[in-house]
Amino acid sequence: MTTRERTWRFIGLGILVCTLAVLVSQCSDTEAPAPPSRISIYSGDSQYSLRGTALLEPLVVRVATDDGSAPEDARVIFSVAQGGGTLSRTSAQVDKKGLASVEYTLGPDTGTNIIEAEIYGQSSKPVLFKETSANFYCPEQTDTFQVAYATPHYLLLVTHKSGLYTEPNTAGVVEIDAVIPGLLTGRFAEIRAPYFYDPVVFDIALSARGDRYVAARLSSVSEILTIDQAGNVSSFARLSEDLPYTDPYFELSTNPSGLLVGCDANGPFVVGCHDSLTRYAEATYENHTVNSDALAVDPRRQTEDPLGEDIYFIDKASSALKRLALDNLSVEARALETVASLSADEAASARGMVCDPEQGNVYILVDSDDTKEILEVTPAGTITVVCNFFDRGTGDAAGQQRDLAFDLLNGRRYLYTLDTLNDNLLRFDVANRILTPMFADSLNQSALSNRGMGGALLGGERVGLVVLREQ
Repeated sequence: MTTRERTWRFIGLGILVCTLAVLVSQCSDTEAPAPPSRISIYSGDSQYSLRGTALLEPLVVRVATDDGSAPEDARVIFSVAQGGGTLSRTSAQVDKKGLASVEYTLGPDTGTNIIEAEIYGQSSKPVLFKETSANFYCPEQTDTFQVAYATPHYLLLVTHKSGLYTEPNTAGVVEIDAVIPGLLTGRFAEIRAPYFYDPVVFDIALSARGDRYVAARLSSVSEILTIDQAGNVSSFARLSEDLPYTDPYFELSTNPSGLLVGCDANGPFVVGCHDSLTRYAEATYENHTVNSDALAVDPRRQTEDPLGEDIYFIDKASSALKRLALDNLSVEARALETVASLSADEAASARGMVCDPEQGNVYILVDSDDTKEILEVTPAGTITVVCNFFDRGTGDAAGQQRDLAFDLLNGRRYLYTLDTLNDNLLRFDVANRILTPMFADSLNQSALSNRGMGGALLGGERVGLVVLREQ
């Protein structure tokens, strides 16, 4: 073989090697997918349910490659890291979207349950699902009872005979636009009493899940009603029948975890599931001395329990604002203390109470012949009069105020109360100490309060106010 022939052979061999290398590289790029490199929670985190029960939603993770696409043949390993409980399986293959899921049943104790999920054969950091196991939640109710909020910052008002409800034995819930003052958006629900009774509804509360509760007395028993998305009304829980006939009322409130809180003449109570009413020996007053028109819940626990809350109520016998520390998970009371001393008139004539959920200040509405004011009480017990309704004048000008609702709107703190004597909703700017009527004329005001024969305002009746919060 000549030198020239050998040279061409080496050139041809080099071209062949380069071609094969390019083909191998191309095959590698198109046929061998990159291994999965990251895992994230897709859904199912931060659920809250009754201990020992299956969560409503599965725990779902998403596995992705560096370019964001779904990997092939990746598996996810699930394990319980804290709280016990059981998984429906310990590993799962990802689907075409890179998703893998598992069902989980909470452990037997209250507290936080933690479930780890990691990619099999990969060194990526696992993700952690944190679920809450509690003593009171009813998961079977959520699908049928949970409702979506309407427009945030709207007010819901319950009144037992408003001008919107002209049929006999009917009360209802009125929706009011707080952003455009004076706009009534209509009826939300009608509540009718059985037989010959007149319905008496006197408070409304919203849970973080969107559940709507109404305090009512439809016959001879005081009970808590629920209202679903379509406005259908049903019974949720009945109170004991030993309430005094002269004071069958009670107030309602909720906390972010969904626990329903109430207070009647016997003291505060909580309700988790249907008819599962719990009272506390240290805060039960058999002589019926508790003000049944004043209740506030502070969801910000000042101690070490992030899921706890403080329940505020008033004992008229000692003229004291009381605070009951509650452990939400076990539904157990931790401590009862006196926060502040009130005057006898303030304790007996408190007509509404609400807590600022961020600052923890409690606002008490007092309405009597001699005292018409809003008190601000700090968690430490310092009392300040922030509004005096007598500054507007005496008689009809001072009005008769009922209930309080709190809202944070455009960075400002507002309190709402209904003047039932003048049939007008009032808004109080907490920072600037300004009280403003929300209706410029009486065109829509007939819908707000209870009226007697000939449409005459009765004034002084119990109503309930609550503000629709941001979702």
